[in-house]
Amino acid sequence: MYSYPRLRSALQDAAPAITFVLTLGAALWLHLGSGPHGRVFGYAEALPEVLSPVETARVASIEVTVGEEVEAGQIIATLDTSVIDAEIAVAKAEKTQVEADLNMELAVLEQELDTNRETVERHLAIHREEQRRAVAEAKVLDSEISRMKALVENRQAVLDDLTKLDLQHATVAAIASEKPRTLSVLTEQLKATERRRNGLRDRTSGLTAKLDADVRVATENIAMLEQRRASYVLRAANAGRVTSIDRQPGDVVPAGMPLVQLLSARTGARAVACVPERFALGVSDGDAAKLYIRGQLSDPIPGTVIAVGPLVSQLPPRCWLTPEIPAWGRVVTISLDAPMALVPGQAFDITFDARRGAAAAQPPPPKPTTTAPKPGAAPKAGAVAAQSPMKVPPTLASRTRFEPSGVLARPGESRYLLVSDDTGHEQNNEGAPWLFAMSASGAVDADPVPVSGVDELSDVEGIAAGDAGEIYLLSSQSYSKKGKRKPERTALLRLRQDGQGFRVDGGIHLAEVLDADPARAAALGLPDGTRALDIEGLAFRQGALYLGLKAPLDAQGNAMIWRIGSPSALFGGEGAAAVEAASAKKKHRIAAEAARFDAARVSLWARARVDVEVAGKPTPGGISELVFMPDGALAMTSTPSTADGDAGALWRVDRPEGGVLSPRLVQRFPGLKPEGMTPSLTPGALTIVFDAAAPSFQELSWGP
Repeated sequence: MYSYPRLRSALQDAAPAITFVLTLGAALWLHLGSGPHGRVFGYAEALPEVLSPVETARVASIEVTVGEEVEAGQIIATLDTSVIDAEIAVAKAEKTQVEADLNMELAVLEQELDTNRETVERHLAIHREEQRRAVAEAKVLDSEISRMKALVENRQAVLDDLTKLDLQHATVAAIASEKPRTLSVLTEQLKATERRRNGLRDRTSGLTAKLDADVRVATENIAMLEQRRASYVLRAANAGRVTSIDRQPGDVVPAGMPLVQLLSARTGARAVACVPERFALGVSDGDAAKLYIRGQLSDPIPGTVIAVGPLVSQLPPRCWLTPEIPAWGRVVTISLDAPMALVPGQAFDITFDARRGAAAAQPPPPKPTTTAPKPGAAPKAGAVAAQSPMKVPPTLASRTRFEPSGVLARPGESRYLLVSDDTGHEQNNEGAPWLFAMSASGAVDADPVPVSGVDELSDVEGIAAGDAGEIYLLSSQSYSKKGKRKPERTALLRLRQDGQGFRVDGGIHLAEVLDADPARAAALGLPDGTRALDIEGLAFRQGALYLGLKAPLDAQGNAMIWRIGSPSALFGGEGAAAVEAASAKKKHRIAAEAARFDAARVSLWARARVDVEVAGKPTPGGISELVFMPDGALAMTSTPSTADGDAGALWRVDRPEGGVLSPRLVQRFPGLKPEGMTPSLTPGALTIVFDAAAPSFQELSWGP
């Protein structure tokens, strides 16, 4: 038996060998245990977002603090707009000058044409008088010649007297025969003058076209400046946390230099795993993952592999075992199965389970559809997307009802604008003139977007953007459930951006104009007047507005679409105060609006059958929204025209040329009413909003 000193001496002699064995075992464990069936290193994904001005400007205010959580679309900082405001004022003054020059040129030309017309009319009158005189004189000379011939034959007069009368008759006859040609020339001159005068009124002459082009250039310049001004408000593109504020109010920030930096949570909770090169083929999309927080004894966090790097490449430096020796492998992105707040950069040990992942990766069997798609139809969006709830802040819900009825993408602002059927509350701020902003992820801003220049908005159903920076809002034109229709429910408004909100610079009350002249309504497919009228669709394309009617339908059950060929004529010049005049004497107001309505070339453009299914039964459908997509196709949503029940459908017309359209069904929405639609902030997609107890939206792929 060994004594203690001898045992201690033996252990000391064997220590190097034992250390070598343990080291070799640890290396073997690291080599074989770090992989899909062992543990790999990973960390919570950090998505920095830097807010910078697009042009050099002075900081006016910083609206956040370091560490503050912000929502998508929230205002982070504002820049001093005094310089660009002055540029806008100058541009507006230049536009006013151009418009004044246009009006002056038109007045001068019209005066010249009036003078020319008066001259031609005077000459025409003179020549007609001379013609009548010559004809009368010829008749008198005919009688005198006959009498003189009798006298000459009876030798009571000489032949010279008869010859003189013949000469006079020939002269008068020549004048009488020539005058019709002269009168014809003068009449054509008068018609040409009238055509030129009408050309000026229709603003189709070359000169007026040039002056109109100058006005359009000035308008586009103002729109460009206002768009630049909008960029002076810096908003968070995604939800996140403020990590640093690099400048303070009063500082001048060069274009592109950081002003505020965020860590974004735009993709939700995700982690990145660094899979070594030797296990590059051991992980696949859909594999299950377990994340163990380093340094803590806690339950694993379940996740799913959603993306695997397409190639073996150099891993991020954080994944290197030795800082000086690069590591190679594939970067794997993992989505957590349940929402969880992670600290960006937080370290994990991660394991993968390909067997569970293989089962999870199997796609579910497709659900049967009531209508089979036709060849070439757009893909069924329901297979790739579902409705997502809108996130409405409690502070906004306490201020107003929020019932989204229309949506408009604003790519330059990375947000959507929405309109609501009703705003405010019945006891407070009823009909408040507000729009609402929503991020791409569905977060609604806590503060409404104000609309100035109008006291109330009521039953707004449509919103569309023009090609000169303007925005159009459409009320339904319908009667309320109480059988009333106040002027605010019949408004079609034009808005311009004004600071953080918008201002009304033109409007018209459609239903009131149609009620004033039944023939006008009948020409638009309303032989029975506007009692059943309900308009929910509003779109803009190539300088024209399009209105989609939910009700009434035509005699064949088709929904109707109106076209307003000249919106500028409908609203009058920029700065028109038509809406403020709604409280003025109704008769005079409607007469003025009717003249603009007639000049705007409003017509019944198209008809389309867009039925829906309520409780599995076909039901006549009306248009709830329409939009012209970037690929030229017309997208339409429909809901029951007059029947009760929640149901909707999405339709597509590839070449919308007017007349009787042949839309093809893209998707039905059982139990849901699609209220608004817009090309998505995501290229190649379409966003639809639904008004229900819990407002929601859905982004669909849009293909040929």
